[in-house]
Amino acid sequence: MAKNKNGVRVFKIVFGIMGMIFFVAGAILTFLAYDFMNNALPVTGRVVSVEVVTGDDSTSYKPTIRFVDFEGRKQRGQTFMSSSSYNFDIGEEVAILYDIRDPESLRINTWFATWGFGLIFLGASVIPFVIGGLIGRKAKGKRKPRRGRDVTPVEEKMIEVHGRTKGLISRESRSDHERETNYVPTVRRNR
Repeated sequence: MAKNKNGVRVFKIVFGIMGMIFFVAGAILTFLAYDFMNNALPVTGRVVSVEVVTGDDSTSYKPTIRFVDFEGRKQRGQTFMSSSSYNFDIGEEVAILYDIRDPESLRINTWFATWGFGLIFLGASVIPFVIGGLIGRKAKGKRKPRRGRDVTPVEEKMIEVHGRTKGLISRESRSDHERETNYVPTVRRNR
């Protein structure tokens, strides 16, 4: 039983750490997106090249886009992250957002490209916490019930008395107790 209890505790700790990692990553990505959006301007740019990133089973694209900033200067930059949906043709026009503090920092002007990853990580942080909670509940449900102890007739007659006394007293001594606690002293008047 002790091994099972320790195993459940380890699983809850591991899932709790995973949830915290997802939460922190999501909070950082969301904050970065918020900071970017506070300093970003929309513009239409033209794709000048596309970097192809190949992985084990997937291919993603990271376009380099040329655009004119709000001061009329020609700028060039790569998107914040690569994506399988960024398969743009060279010369294609694309709606982007660029950071006025750093014009080379840009993102495709879509909700997902701006906020998606941060909110996905925040949402995913809930899953490990829920799994850890369910594992803990299931382990509590598997506990063997404690053996009930036999109740003696004296314990059945016990009642709780509020007031100056603490604890339980039996019914037989209740009348004695009430007599003692309901005592009202007589007041004598001087004549």
